[in-house]
Amino acid sequence: MLAALQGKATSPTHLNPYSGLSNPRFTARCSHIQSCIDLLPLKDLHEFFPHLLANVFGYDHSQGWQLRGFNAKLHSDFPTLLNFFSPDGHIFRLMGKLESTNSLYEFPISCLPTPTQLSLTEGHVPHLYHDKVDHISPTKLHLTAFEYYIFHFAYYLIFQQTKPQPAPTATPLQDCIYSHLLDVYLNHFLPPLGTLPPALMMTSKQQGSPHHHGYTPPGYISCHPGELRAGGGTEAHAEEREAPLVQAEVLVQVLVEFWLNQNKYNGRHGDILAQAQNRFVPNEEHLLLTRRLVRHVHYFTNGSASGSPYNFLNPLTDDFRRSIIPTFIHKRLYYFLRYSFRHLPLDNTFRYVLELWLTYIQPWRYTDPLRPSSENKESLESLPRRWKAFVLDNFPFYSTLLTEIIGRSFQMDLTSDPGIVLLYRVTKVFTQPGLMDYINYGECLLVDSDLSYSSPGNTPAVDACSLKALFMELDGPLFTYQPLLQDNNTLSAVQLLVEKVQEARGMLSSRLNSSENLCLSQQQSSPPPPPLTPITPTSPVINPSNRWWKSVGGLFSVDGGSSPAPSPPSHPTSDLGKLQSLLETTQTNLITMFGISSPPKLSPTDSSPQWHQTTPPSLSPLRLAYSTTAAAGHTPFPETPKSLEPEYVRGTAQLTPRGKMQ
Repeated sequence: MLAALQGKATSPTHLNPYSGLSNPRFTARCSHIQSCIDLLPLKDLHEFFPHLLANVFGYDHSQGWQLRGFNAKLHSDFPTLLNFFSPDGHIFRLMGKLESTNSLYEFPISCLPTPTQLSLTEGHVPHLYHDKVDHISPTKLHLTAFEYYIFHFAYYLIFQQTKPQPAPTATPLQDCIYSHLLDVYLNHFLPPLGTLPPALMMTSKQQGSPHHHGYTPPGYISCHPGELRAGGGTEAHAEEREAPLVQAEVLVQVLVEFWLNQNKYNGRHGDILAQAQNRFVPNEEHLLLTRRLVRHVHYFTNGSASGSPYNFLNPLTDDFRRSIIPTFIHKRLYYFLRYSFRHLPLDNTFRYVLELWLTYIQPWRYTDPLRPSSENKESLESLPRRWKAFVLDNFPFYSTLLTEIIGRSFQMDLTSDPGIVLLYRVTKVFTQPGLMDYINYGECLLVDSDLSYSSPGNTPAVDACSLKALFMELDGPLFTYQPLLQDNNTLSAVQLLVEKVQEARGMLSSRLNSSENLCLSQQQSSPPPPPLTPITPTSPVINPSNRWWKSVGGLFSVDGGSSPAPSPPSHPTSDLGKLQSLLETTQTNLITMFGISSPPKLSPTDSSPQWHQTTPPSLSPLRLAYSTTAAAGHTPFPETPKSLEPEYVRGTAQLTPRGKMQ
C-alpha cells in the first residue's frame, strides 16, 4: 500500500517526498524534505506530514531517526538534525503552512495514558481534550499540526519504554538529540529571561476543503486535513489570548499528560490499577527529563517574582507564569510522586524520583537561570513571604510526601551507600532555615481555624479551609491528615528511625575498625622489602609492581598449614569514614527537624553496641508505627505494598522474579 501511495504522490515537479525517507544519511533526508516543503502543494504536504512524523519517531515499525541514540559527539549530522527540528527549522515551517488552512490530524486514543483512556470511556472528558475528541468516532483525537507534533514528541519517551529498540543504546541522556530538543523547546516556549516569543504558527480563518488520503500506519495515525474542530479549538483561543501563550500551554499540558499520568491514583490509598500489566514503571531517563521540565518551569515561574531581576510588563504573560504550576503541574506531579514513593523499588530509580521531588519543593534554588542551582546561595529568607506561600500552597508535597519517605526509610539499608545518601539528601533539604517552621505553621492552620496567611500578589489568603480543601482535592474526602510535628505516634516512629540510624552507625564503626585492624595486620605480617638491585646489563629489570604482587600473594599462601588470609574489606577505609559522617549528619538533622531526644552516644571502645529490641523480630518499626495508630483510623506511614515482594536497596537482597515482573 505504501508503494502504491508513493507512486501516486508525485507532484507536477516529479518530486516524490516518500523516497527521501529511506536515505541512510540524515543530512540528505533533511535536504530532501526541505525541497518538498518548498515545492509541493499543500494537498501533498497534508498527506505527507503524518507519514513524516511516523517515520521520524519510529511509529511505522521502522527504527525511526534514532532521536534517543543520536550522539552529539559521534554523529557529524547532529547539528543538521537539531536545526531541522528546532523552532526556526523546517519541520516548524511545515507546520506553519499546514495550520494556515486549519487542518486537523487524527491521533489514536489508544496511545493516551491509561487513566485518560478510562475517563474517556466513562464519558468524562479531561479539560485538555474537551475540543479534541471526535464524538462520532471516539477512538481518535482531532489535533492541529502543532498539537499533532507535540503529542508525537511527548509520547516518544513512553514509546521507548514500552516498546524499546531491539539493540540497547549506550548514548548518555545529555548527549542524545531528544534531550537537546526538549531544552530547545522549553527555552523557546517558556523563556526564563524574556517575554514569550512570537507565534510560530499562522491562525488563518480560511477553511480548506476536506482532503482524505488512504494510508494509515498500522494501528496508529491518520489525518483529515481541512476539517474544522467543533467548539473553536486553538484558533478560537488565539482570538481571545495571545497565540504564544496557547502554544506554551499546549507544550506543558501534553508533556505533563504523557509523563506524569501513566498510572491511576485512587485517593487515600494511592492505589494503582489492579491489573499488573497496566502498571507503568518510569525508568531513569523518564525521571531525569521530567525533573528537567520541573526545574525549567521553576525558572520560568520565578521570572515574575517580586524582586526578581527578570520582571515582565505583559500582564497575560505574568498571569500565565503564576498559574502554570497550580493549573497544569501541581496535581499530576503529586499523584506521580506518591505512586512512585509507594511502589518503586529502592534501587537507583528511586534516587531519581527523590531528586524530582526535592527539585519541586525547592523553587528558591531556581531563580537565576544564568547561575547553576548548585551555586545558588539564595536562602529561604531572601523572599520569605513568597516561599512561605509556596510551601503552604503545596503543603501536601512537604507533609504527606515526607511521611511517605520516612515510612520507606525503614526498608532502606542504612549501612550501604544508596540508602545512606537517600535519607541524607532528604534531611539536608528539610533542615534549611525556616522550612520546618513553615510546615509547623501549616499544621497550626489545620488545627486553629482562626489563623490565616495572605499569599503575595492577587492569590487568596491561605487558611484552614483552603488547606483542608487542598487535601480533599488531592487525597479524597476520606483522607485523614496525620501531623508531622504535633502527633506522638509520628514522633515515636521518627524516634525509631533515629535509633535505626544510630545502630547503622555502630555497624559501620565496627566495619571500620575491622578494616583498620586488617590493614595493620597485613603491614605487620609483610616481610621487609629486599634492597633495590641496581640495573646493570647482566641483571634483569625488576618491576616494582611485580614485587608488590609477590608480597601480597604471600598473604594468601596456605603453605605450612597456615589458614587463608581474610578477604579485603568491601569498602575502603576512607569511604566508610565518609558514610559514617553522612549518617551522623542525618541523625542530627532528624533530631533537629522533629525536636526529639538523642539516642545514647556511641562509645569509642564499643564498636558494635547492642540496642534494646523495641519490637519483636517479626514486627518492623514501620509495622509498629502503623499498628499503633490503626485503631484511631490514622495511617501515618504506608504499608509495604502487598503486590510486591519486600524491596531492598540494591547490593543486599534482591527482588524475586515475581516482584521484578510486577
